[in-house]
Amino acid sequence: GTGNGTGFAVEAPKPSGDRDVGGLLSAAGLRMDVHARRVWRGARELELTRTEFDLLELLMRNAGIVLDHATIYDRIWGYDFGPGSKNLAVYVGYLRRKLDDPGAAALIHTVRGVGYVLRED
Repeated sequence: GTGNGTGFAVEAPKPSGDRDVGGLLSAAGLRMDVHARRVWRGARELELTRTEFDLLELLMRNAGIVLDHATIYDRIWGYDFGPGSKNLAVYVGYLRRKLDDPGAAALIHTVRGVGYVLRED
């Protein structure tokens, strides 16, 4: 026999659609270089603060998945701000202003009473 019995080649090629090649993310028309901390929408590079970048990275890694407020607070700030906090909404507002091209589809959607999701509608 072959000795391993699996029949699978060890050097299986990575699928070309792999979303995290060398720290590069792409979702909803955005591209992100996690290591260089740079983001583009189409050909336009976005100028983001550290928190905005972290928030967008989290949304991009979970593109199409609704993230609730508690999860986002925990991942970005390391603790829960509590239900009365407007902090997250403020940052989402900043991000939306920087992301959204005039006339282009919004990318960050509010799911009322739950949280936010990144997707192209």
